[in-house]
Amino acid sequence: MKRGAALLLALLTAVPVLLAQEGPAAFDSREWDFGAIREADGVVSHAFTVFNGDSHPLRLTRAIPGCSCISASLPGKDIAPGQSATVEVRFTPAGAAGLVERTVEIQAAGGRSLGVLLVRADVLPADRSIQERYPVVLAEGLYASRADIRFGYLERGKSAGKVIFIANASDKPMRLRAEGIAGTHYRVVCPGQLAPGEESRVEVWCDTPADPDYFATLRASLRLTPDGVPALRELPVSGLCLTQAPESPNAPRLRNAAVRLQRKPLSRKLQGTLEITNDGRTDLVIHAIELPDGIVCSQPGHTDRHSRPDRESLTIAPGQTTKLTLTAPEGFGAADLRLTVFSNDPLRPAKEIPINIL
Repeated sequence: MKRGAALLLALLTAVPVLLAQEGPAAFDSREWDFGAIREADGVVSHAFTVFNGDSHPLRLTRAIPGCSCISASLPGKDIAPGQSATVEVRFTPAGAAGLVERTVEIQAAGGRSLGVLLVRADVLPADRSIQERYPVVLAEGLYASRADIRFGYLERGKSAGKVIFIANASDKPMRLRAEGIAGTHYRVVCPGQLAPGEESRVEVWCDTPADPDYFATLRASLRLTPDGVPALRELPVSGLCLTQAPESPNAPRLRNAAVRLQRKPLSRKLQGTLEITNDGRTDLVIHAIELPDGIVCSQPGHTDRHSRPDRESLTIAPGQTTKLTLTAPEGFGAADLRLTVFSNDPLRPAKEIPINIL
């Protein structure tokens, strides 16, 4: 779990709806994970369902890919009100290795953006040299397909798994052991030995807490130890434990800007304000705010993550803004600081916000 204090708030009770929506066009989802695929197998595809919740016909006119390896086929005719169609997204894994994410923006008539669709895959490269196919050096002779293991959103009370591919590029057998995961929510399935030139896989599984009030970034560092010598490089492991609210035309929308901490007058402490605005049509519920070590978020009537939650919620009405005070101690300073807000915004259930120190 991410280090540091956090503000733990109440769980949203949401009414399920059929499809996700941003404007009049609703998608059944905006992300798809192909899982582990082989570069040699070629193109993979997924059909996203789009629903027209407006009272007028909807025409999709343009798909703007994030790179040349992704494309989308749009419906060839207007989507009538209350009807649905499919947008087929194709990903070509040629030249890719390890975990990759690709996006394509969908536009309607008049250049109106309907948002971005994202696909991800864990690509096992085609038959090239081990060094080409496994670009991450973990230890002498031990290579990996990628440098980190990211789970994305994790559903509470369930197990999820990810795979990383490894290879022994040396001319000797290699005994292997996985370390660094004990005491976390993660577990590892790792081969005990790799023959010279052998390629294998390491499975990382996450068992999330079933507590409905638990919102957190689950972090760990996996270190593979060949022949009893710890690898020079660790593999960061992370996932977001939350409940993702269903999407609807009336869903809340979290908007914010970067947080700035500056020195208080007549004090050496740093202080700033976190402003959260609800641009949606229903109440925005803040479940938790996860903070870096040393930064405190003060809001009357709410509790710290490490104390018993009082079940009182932080609710922001449509069109309203709430300001929370952040304080850091004297001499505080760190690079690339971020906090995470967990909310019932279905598009941004866990929103990272940069913290700037002036």
